[in-house]
Amino acid sequence: MSVSGGFGEGGLGGFGAGGSGFDSSAFGGFEPADTLESDRMPEGRTHLRREVRRQLRRALRREALAEVVPTLPQPGTSVHIVANGNYDFWTWCPHLLELLETPARVWASTWTMNRGNALELLALIDAGSIETLVLLTGLYFKRRESAVYATLVEGLQERGQRYLALRNHAKVLVLRTAEAGIVVEGSANFTANPRVEQYVLTACPELADFHAGWMQDAVDG
Repeated sequence: MSVSGGFGEGGLGGFGAGGSGFDSSAFGGFEPADTLESDRMPEGRTHLRREVRRQLRRALRREALAEVVPTLPQPGTSVHIVANGNYDFWTWCPHLLELLETPARVWASTWTMNRGNALELLALIDAGSIETLVLLTGLYFKRRESAVYATLVEGLQERGQRYLALRNHAKVLVLRTAEAGIVVEGSANFTANPRVEQYVLTACPELADFHAGWMQDAVDG
């Protein structure tokens, strides 16, 4: 029985004359063995696309809130606001700190919060914009957002700030300076929330001390 076609002269295709000797030209792309191994490590690098997007979203929320509240209310004044999801509750904190133009002591209460807002909170402490912080969350945050919880609590402990998780659903933000007391009460959490929410912004040191007082009592036990 004979077989013909598909083979080179004198033997199998890809081998030299007489069927001996490997013809490497038939298999392109192989490199010598010593070029497939190296002790050189590539330089470290960072791709910021996702973080840039987050920063852009935060900037847009700040811009939307600034259009609604361009200045602090006069002492003794309350401003009632219905929002359509263009900014979240947390956005109030950096915006009001900017309007105050001075570092503030902060008391804050929320049911839950997201990672981006937790990291911005730590950054505001590091920048000196927040002098001291008392933060309350719900037990839900500790149990269901465990990774964010761990990052936040570790960061707050490293910075000597106060935190407590409890059966809490109150949403309140207090900023206190030697002269000013600003309070925001609302329906939203410290999370991105594209829903209709309501807020009450009040400039009143007495109201600020009222809310700061019950939050302080909670962490003091």
